[in-house]
Amino acid sequence: MRENRKEKILDTAARYFSKYGYANTSLEEVAVEVGVTKPAIYYHFRDKSALYESVLLVRLRRLADRVERAVETVGETEEKLRIYIETFGSFLQKNSCFAAILCHEFADNGQNMPDSATRELSRTLGIVTAILNEGVESGTFEVENPMVIQMMIVSTLIMHQTTKDLRKRVATQVGGDFRLLPEPDMENLSRMLAGDILKLVRKGEMV
Repeated sequence: MRENRKEKILDTAARYFSKYGYANTSLEEVAVEVGVTKPAIYYHFRDKSALYESVLLVRLRRLADRVERAVETVGETEEKLRIYIETFGSFLQKNSCFAAILCHEFADNGQNMPDSATRELSRTLGIVTAILNEGVESGTFEVENPMVIQMMIVSTLIMHQTTKDLRKRVATQVGGDFRLLPEPDMENLSRMLAGDILKLVRKGEMV
C-alpha cells in the first residue's frame, strides 16, 4: 500500500513538474490530487528537492537502460546510432511528462537538476560518444563533437514532443503558394532524424 502511494506521489508530481516547472510546483496541490496530506509526502521524501530528484532519477535511469540495451542488440555502428535515436524518441513519446520536465530544465540551464541526475543524463551522452568513437575508429564516421550530436538529437526530439499545439498555430500562419507537408509523428521523426544525423557523420558525406 505504501509503495503504491509512493508511486502515485511520483507520477502525480511528475505531471506537476512537467506543467509548472520545479519552482512553481506546489506540494500542497500534489498532496490534494494524490489524496494524502502534505506530511504524508514528507514520509516518503524529505522535501520537494528530494521528490524532484526521485522523479528525475527514475526516468533518467530507465532511459539510459533502455537505449543501452537497444544498442547492444545490434552490431553495425551505423545501426547502433540509428537505434539509439529511435529508442530515445520512443521513450520520450511514452513519457511525455519527462520530455516537458527536461524542457524546463534546459530552459533554466539545469539550475534545479541535482548532480545525481546529471550523472544519469551523462550515461546517454556516454553511449552516443562510444558509438561515434567506434565509427571514427572503423573509418565509417568523420570526427564529430559528441555533445553537439547529442544536442541535435535531444533538442529535436524534446521540441517535437512539447510543442505540438504551438507548431499547429505557427503552421496556420505560413503564407505562400506551397503545401505544408504532413507533420510526422514521433516514430517517423526519429527515423528522419536518424537518417539526417547519419548523413552528417558518415565519412565522405560531409557538406
